[in-house]
Amino acid sequence: MSHEEQGAGQAPHEIVDKVIRARHTRKVMLSPEKLAETSVAWNEQHAQALRTMIEGAAWAPFHRRSHEDTHRQGELDSVVPWRFHVLDKTACLALLDFLHRKVEQDADPRWARAWQSKIKNMLCACGALVQATWLPDPAEQGDVPQLTDNNVEHIAATGAAIQNLLLAAEARAWRSYWSSGGILRDPEVFDYLGIGQNESLLGSVFLTPEETEGATLIHGGLREQRGDVGSWSRWVQLP
Repeated sequence: MSHEEQGAGQAPHEIVDKVIRARHTRKVMLSPEKLAETSVAWNEQHAQALRTMIEGAAWAPFHRRSHEDTHRQGELDSVVPWRFHVLDKTACLALLDFLHRKVEQDADPRWARAWQSKIKNMLCACGALVQATWLPDPAEQGDVPQLTDNNVEHIAATGAAIQNLLLAAEARAWRSYWSSGGILRDPEVFDYLGIGQNESLLGSVFLTPEETEGATLIHGGLREQRGDVGSWSRWVQLP
C-alpha cells in the first residue's frame, strides 16, 4: 500500500513528513540464472507512474543554468543542470546483455570486475534504471570538471532532483537504490546508452515497483547511523 493510501485524511504536510522519514535504501538483486524463471513486474501502468515521477523531479531548485554551448544544442536542451536517461525493463536487459558481451569479447579486466559486482543482479531485478547526470561547465584546463561555484550548484541541483525522484518512488511504495554507478559511468557504457561524454554521472537510480520472486532485498547500512538531530544541527544564538 502506498503512503498516499495510508495517509487518507491526513494534512499534506503530514503525508510529506511521513514519506521523507520512511524513504530508505532498498537494493533488490536477482541473479541472471534466476532471471529466465522469474517475472519482473513492469507494465504500461508502471511506465506511466515513472513518467509522472520524473516530471515531478524536475521541480527541484536550481540556481545556475547549464552551459548553453556545451549542453543545450541537442535534443535535450533544457536550462536545468541535469539530464535523466531512463531505461525501462527491456532496456535494462539489453544493457545487461551488452555488459555480458563485453566480458566475453573484451580482455580489459574492468569488464570482468564489473560482471562480478552487484550491477548485473540489480539490472536483473529492477523495473527501471535512471542514469542521472549533472552538466559540468567546460573545464578551463584539461577535461576533468573543476569544482567551480557553478559546478557545485549544478551538483546540488541534480542531487535535489534525484531526491525528488526517490521520494516519489517511496510515496508509491516502490523500492529504490541510488548507486554511484560503478561500470555504468564508463565512457563505453555512456556511448552505448547515447549519453554525452560531456555529462557526469551523479547517480544510477534503480527502481522496482513490486516484489520480485526469488530476489534478495538489502537495506541501506547507514540509515540508523545519522544520529540525533542535535548531533548535526544547531540553533544559532546571536547577541
